[in-house]
Amino acid sequence: MKEANKAYEYIVNTSSDFITLINKSYQYEVVNDSYCKIIGKEKKDILGYHVADIWGTERFKTKIHGHLNKCFSGQVIHYIEEFDFGFEHKYMHISYYPYRTDGEVTHVLVFSHDITKMGEIEAKLINYEYRDPLTGLFNRKSLDIILDMEMEKAKRSRSEKLRALLFISISNLQQINLDHGYETGSMLLENTGIRIKEFLRTSDYVFRYDGQELVVLLSNLAGESDSAKVAQKLLNRIIIPYRNNSFDITLQCHIGLSLYPQDCNDSTSLIRTAIDAMSSSIEKDAPFTIYNKELHRSAVEKLQLESDLYRAFEQKQFELYYQPIVNMEGEIKGCETLIRWNHPERGFVSPVDFIPIAESNGLITSIGKWVIFQSIEQMKKWCHTYDLYISINLTAREFASEELIGLLQTALKKSGDICASRLKLEITEAGGMTDPLRTIEKMKSLTEKGFEIFIDDFGTGQSSLAYLKDIPARTLKIDKSFVDHIAESEDSCSYLEMILNLARNRKKKTVIEGVETVEQLEILKKMGCTYIQGYYFSRPLRIGEFDRILKEGKTLPLK
Repeated sequence: MKEANKAYEYIVNTSSDFITLINKSYQYEVVNDSYCKIIGKEKKDILGYHVADIWGTERFKTKIHGHLNKCFSGQVIHYIEEFDFGFEHKYMHISYYPYRTDGEVTHVLVFSHDITKMGEIEAKLINYEYRDPLTGLFNRKSLDIILDMEMEKAKRSRSEKLRALLFISISNLQQINLDHGYETGSMLLENTGIRIKEFLRTSDYVFRYDGQELVVLLSNLAGESDSAKVAQKLLNRIIIPYRNNSFDITLQCHIGLSLYPQDCNDSTSLIRTAIDAMSSSIEKDAPFTIYNKELHRSAVEKLQLESDLYRAFEQKQFELYYQPIVNMEGEIKGCETLIRWNHPERGFVSPVDFIPIAESNGLITSIGKWVIFQSIEQMKKWCHTYDLYISINLTAREFASEELIGLLQTALKKSGDICASRLKLEITEAGGMTDPLRTIEKMKSLTEKGFEIFIDDFGTGQSSLAYLKDIPARTLKIDKSFVDHIAESEDSCSYLEMILNLARNRKKKTVIEGVETVEQLEILKKMGCTYIQGYYFSRPLRIGEFDRILKEGKTLPLK
């Protein structure tokens, strides 16, 4: 053990990083040699002293104290700050890590890394040497430096690791030079660089790599598929025609993408793979190609689905289905509205595939409005003949919208002011309880207007259980996952019964989702369940089928 401690101490003290360990009294317990050297003090003058004694009370209060407290609460902190050490001015990348003993955070481990050279390099890039004289963009030499720098940042970051490199070939630039002159070609290339820069974020970079090639470096991407979406949007921006005298000139371009760290771990290889992808794009005459073939296939399919989604709404390819909600005797008491997309080539596309896309591009707002108005219009046709309700699913985005209550009231008024209680609003536990207090306030506003809330997929998270007594929702829809194994597992039965008892104690009604077998139904009857939904009784039905069952007055399941 002593040998191990000696080895550990040797490693810490020979590190060029500045390493300290600080306790909950904000006192130094460990400092390494590099730290002592940079601040010009011996260890005996630092160990046991308060951080404010070393850095001053003002700096401790304004710069350090808050970070330490966040770290003691379990957070990992990263930031960059400027420091003056005597006559030296430095840029430091500082990381605070919780140090745990028996699971409890007892200290903060602080690593400080000198990145002054990176800061100097960023400033140096302003110089002519690092810029393309024609376009004013960063040049090929800058690409090598900045790419290395961004990859280093990604390695040190826990959350912002993804980078994308896009090589853009202006394929017809040489022909434009021949037809319209080199001056025109140069002007178009310069303006294309401006178009790209205006589209990108300030954290991204544009370079001129070679004669007809531009390069884009994307930092801090949320997901791999985002790079394809950016490529498509860049393409759409680049090919907008330029007017030159009496001619319209359209640039033709092909884009190759590679991703760090998925495709490779060094800048040279990342450039090579992006160039390979660009060459493949030119060869296949494809708008863009991602180096990773599987990611390319997935991204292209997603983009095509997104394009089709816009047309689906315009061409009325959406259809509402209705799944019955029944009592234990099989009598229909309500139904859940479910949207289906009948794609002319793919057939039925699952909401699991298209709803996330609609949420990301904003189309969910229009789809949601359509579902609300269609559902309420259908309820208008039923309300004078049948005593039942319709429930509709709201995404987290729809539920959070300030326009929701006004939209619902407008739809009800248009239908002839049918009773708001006939419409049930389903929000999922995962989507609705990310901010429980705000969610509860929104629910109260809706219930005051006469709308009833259903909590969908209840039990899949823990937040709703904690706030169950405060949730103004009268009905909980118990997730299918709690029903799947009750016929063969006593533990599953016990857990489901515990959730049901919890709901009853809070005077909540329940709807059991996903009932598929008669064995499950018999168990649920013994548990005293009242409302059921699932394929045992009926799959989701087109309006014609649902109407026929209502008119015939039959109970489910149909014999």
